[in-house]
This record gives sequence, structure tokens and C-alpha cells, in this order.
Amino acid sequence: MRRFLFFPLAVFFLLTLDPSRLRAEDSSASPSVPVASSPAATATPSSKLPPMTIVITPTRMAEPLSQTGVTTSVVTQSDFQTQQIQSAVDAISEVPGVQVIQNGPPGTVATVQIRGATSSQSLIMIDGVPVNDSATDLFDISRLTTNSLDRVEVVRGAGGSLYGSQAIGGVVNLISHEGSGAPKFSLLSEGGNRATQNQVATVEGAEGKLAYSGALSYFSTTAYRTRNDSSDNLNGSLRLDYHLDENTTIHGFARYIRANVSLASWAVYSGIPVDPNAHQRNEFFLFKGGIDHQFGEHLLLRTSTFWVRDDVRDNALPLTGYPYEQTDHNPDETRGTNIDTIYTWNKMFRTLVGFEFLDRWTHSQDDFVSHDPSFPGRTLTIYNARRQEYAGYVEQEGHFFDDHLIATGGFRVDGNSNFGEEVSPAWSVAMPVGHGFTFRGNYAEGFRAPSFNDLYFPGFGNPNLAPELSSEYDGGVTKTFGENFAVTTTYFSRRVHSQIIAVPCKYNPSTCPFDSLAGNAGRVDTQGIEFVPEAHPIRGLTLKGSFTFIDQSHSSPLPNERPLRVPKYSASSVIEYVHRNLFRDDDEIRFATNYTFIGDRDDITTTGVIANHAAYNVVDGALSYSPGIRWSFIRNETVLVRVQNVMDRHYSETFGFPAPPVNFVSGVKLDF
Repeated sequence: MRRFLFFPLAVFFLLTLDPSRLRAEDSSASPSVPVASSPAATATPSSKLPPMTIVITPTRMAEPLSQTGVTTSVVTQSDFQTQQIQSAVDAISEVPGVQVIQNGPPGTVATVQIRGATSSQSLIMIDGVPVNDSATDLFDISRLTTNSLDRVEVVRGAGGSLYGSQAIGGVVNLISHEGSGAPKFSLLSEGGNRATQNQVATVEGAEGKLAYSGALSYFSTTAYRTRNDSSDNLNGSLRLDYHLDENTTIHGFARYIRANVSLASWAVYSGIPVDPNAHQRNEFFLFKGGIDHQFGEHLLLRTSTFWVRDDVRDNALPLTGYPYEQTDHNPDETRGTNIDTIYTWNKMFRTLVGFEFLDRWTHSQDDFVSHDPSFPGRTLTIYNARRQEYAGYVEQEGHFFDDHLIATGGFRVDGNSNFGEEVSPAWSVAMPVGHGFTFRGNYAEGFRAPSFNDLYFPGFGNPNLAPELSSEYDGGVTKTFGENFAVTTTYFSRRVHSQIIAVPCKYNPSTCPFDSLAGNAGRVDTQGIEFVPEAHPIRGLTLKGSFTFIDQSHSSPLPNERPLRVPKYSASSVIEYVHRNLFRDDDEIRFATNYTFIGDRDDITTTGVIANHAAYNVVDGALSYSPGIRWSFIRNETVLVRVQNVMDRHYSETFGFPAPPVNFVSGVKLDF
């Protein structure tokens, strides 16, 4: 299949680059399209569908969302404001086909699964920087806030041909807000039950050629367990954009997170309901610098370099019923460089050529001490690993028949110091055919290189592992009914070969101390349907919903191997209402309610048995009011109330880690 795809791909490239196909009136290049906020965040609410949204993640080139053949969703700054979304967990959770699994209350580990793919197959990016840890291929999004974000773009599937390993399931890209206009400063102070507090300071503006935006926040809660269930999070971010001249912009990004969480559920698999002392501390650093330069009317060059460090420490002391002591220290670093060139031939054709280099390093240290008289002792497990990854990718975009067919084709070649080369081709088409119909379709291949733990963790790793290989296609149609209603239906199918799982082995203290080893075992087939309606029946009212059906099966020599934590049915709905000039000129009221349903799914119990995990549903609500009264240097003030798990449902996202009960928070925001 991989070789077969290259013939039509080559033909497509030759056709789009043939000068004889270019009309004389199209000889001048269209100007580059800036990456803008989603128009859902526009100032004036209306009864119409949102205007054109510009995205960059699906193709690495700024383009209208309606012209993208790859299934993509955007959660906007307006959504953050109306729904009072403070955590990336809540922002990503409302995307169709995406499930965020959190092991308990705020601060505990939360990972992303897209369309039934594992969390290690879902790439998380911050401002285009990949942040999945090299040791596990996962990223814990519980620490990320939305305070400085402009939007979250989520590509569901088809990520491997542009983003390489870890993007089999899709890509989540959290994009920072670019400052503009006169200097603005805001303070938010919130508090609620369970000693919850949230303090946020934000700043943005532009002075001459320099635009800036940033946020500093502190969140803490005692959660809901009687002991050792608290967490706190210090989060800082800064974005600088220096417009050297009309063709050159220098970008700078920085993010720092210090998070602490008490792990009441640390010993849950030993039958201990509440661990009184286990604790995790995390420090996360991200720095990125880049330059965009426009050479004439046709060529745009983007270069960037970045450094990411994620340092996690766990500590657990012995207690009654759990006579073990454990200390983990796992720093993980990624350094990288990215170069993209975009050549706009005319209004019909664009070509992207890019190069990426990553240098990954990890250190894993696990100190385990047993005070059990039956088998006392100490096990110190240490390993270091490093590898270099390099990739080149090409993408060609063509607009045909007066924009009634937008076709994109390309491929990526990944070089890995452990596995050699992998080639990942992809195709996509978007066809706005009139009468409110837009058809989409895409095909993509991808791979996931084994994580460092898969390869090298003493007693579990297998250095002979092969990478996971995937092929996926999806197709869908969007139908708009006038200006106030739209519905999108999408079918998707993905096959992953050589899935990396824990393969049981006969216990041996030297060769099989964990009763299993990492191995390539069989194939995973996933197919499903997404149904996404959206309506704007009256001015200021937005109704959004989604329903996802996923059917997943494993073909494996292991008799009990089957998908875990993948619900066959899931659904969500959002009601947003924004009304201005309600009681007085310039006032504003915002209301939102969110409903989430996650159906039955197989999960692994605290005793290691696979069992059915019951469905659950959750309702959240948010209300804010801004009177629009100016007080000296205060230009606006807002009173906010937010309630999570309104119905006080008792549920868990994974066995042994109960989710929080009802939580209410209220506060005041002042804009200066």
C-alpha cells in the first residue's frame, strides 16, 4: 500500500506544478494568511453560524477550517470565557471523539485518547512544540491552564504524515494568544468549597513593533478525600512577537509549571482506600524562539528552535497494609529545530517543504524498598537513554474548479537513530459543492516508535521492538441549513499493526520480574461514526452537540487482549448564551451548561481483572455578569459562578480513582 500511493502522489505533484496549468490572471501570489483567532470569539453575538475560522495544525499552513480535508475541531477563547474553562482537561474534553481520562481529582494524571487510540498515540503540542515525554510517550495535561491560550486545535486522526511518531490517533495543539492594541491587564480571584482557590493575572498589548501577552496563575484545592488529596499549581506563560519589518517577525515563547499533588490513591492496587503520604512534584519548562520571513510575494520561511524539560518526582512511604517505600525521579528533555518553507505559486497552488530535528533524552530512577518480612530488600532501577530523530516532509495543496475541490497530498520521511527510516504518505480532499454541502475525505499512514520505557526499562523493556504502523481513512459531509444550523457526519477507520503491549511471561527475578515484557502483539482495528450538530436559533444562543460511536477489536495471539477504557458510545452537548445591554448599556451576561456522557467500557480493576466499567454522565454550569461600569482605571468588572458535577454524580473514569463530587467556585475579575 505504501509503495502504491507514491505513483498517484507523484502525478498530483507534477500536475499542480505544471506551469501550463496556471492561468495568466493567477500569476500573482495571494498574500499569506495570518493565523487568527476563531471568529467564534467575535465581540457581537448573532444568530448566524460563526464566520470563517483559520487553522494551522491540519496542514502546517494557515487556511480556512471549511477548506480542510482532515477532521479538525477548534475550542476558542470565546468558549473559554463563556464556559469559564480554566483547565486544558475541560477544554479538550468537549471535542467530539476525544476522551480525557483523569485518575481522580484536579492535579492527578490526565491523558488524551483520540478516536480510541491510546494516549501514547496522541501527540500533544504547545505552540507547535511536541511535549510528549520520551520515556512513556504520554503527556499529563492536568497541569495546563487556558489562561494565556488563544485556542486549542484538535486534529482527529491523520497526524503521522506531518507530525511523525505519536500522532497516529491525532494531534492536540494549544496555541498562545498574541497580544495587540493598548496595554490591558486583568486580575481574577476565585474561591469555593474544598478550599478551592484560583488566582490569575493576565497582561497583553502592543508597543511599537513589540506585541506581548502573558499570564501568571495559582490554583489549589484540598479535593474531597479525608487525607492527602490536595493539589496546587503555579503556571506562568509569556509570548513575545517583534515585528522587525513588514516581512519579518521574531517570536518568543516561554512556559513554566510547578505542580504538586497528593496521591491518596497511590496504593489503591493494594486495597488501601486512602494513602496518607504519597506525593508527586512536577516542574515543566518550555522555551521556543523563531523567525518568520516573507521573501517577496511567494516564499514564506518559518524557523524555530525549542527546549522542553519535564521533571517528575514521586515519593511514597510505608503504611499499615502497604509495607513498601518508593521514590521515583524521571527528568525528560527534548531539544529540537523546525524549518518550514511555504511557496505560493498563485491563488490555486501552495507547496510546503519542511525539516524537523529532535534530540530526546531521559533519565529514569526508581528506588523501591520492601519492608515486608516475607521478602525484604531493595531494588534500585536506573537507566538513561538518548536518541536523535530527523524528518523531512513535503505537502502540495491545489484548488480546482473555483474552489469546489481543495486537494492536498504529501508524505513525511522519518529517520530514527534506533529504527532507520519510515515513510508516511497522506491525501485529503475538501469539496464544497453548493447547496450547503461540503464533502471531506482523507487517507494517511503513520507510525509510533517505541518509547524509552518500552525499549530499555530494566526487567520490562525489549530492545528488539518494532514500531507500530498505522493506516487510516475517514470521510464525512457537512450540511448547512441557512445561516443558523449545520450538521457534520464523519466515518473513520484505522488499523494499527504491531501494537506494543505488555506480553505475559513466566516470572523470573532476573528476566521477568514484572510478569510481563514489552512486545509487538497483533493488530488493532478501530472504526466509528461522529455526528456533530450546531445551531444558532436566536441572537446570542449557541447549541452544540456530538455523538460518537466507536467499534474496536484486537487481533492478537493473546486470548484476553482487548481494548481498555474505550467507550462504544459517548456524547456531549453545550448550551451557550450571551446577551448584552440587558439591564444597562454595555453590560453583558454569559451562561453555559455542559453535558457529558461516557458509555460502558472495559477497564482493568484494582485486582488486575478486566471488567465492565459502568457508564456515567456529568453536568457542569457557568454564569457570569459584567455590569460594564467604569471605575477610574478599572474598565470592566465581572462576577463569575461555576459549578462542576452539578448533579453530584458518583463515578470514576478509571477503576480505583473516584472522580470529584460537586464543586462550586465564585469570584470576581477586574479588567484594567
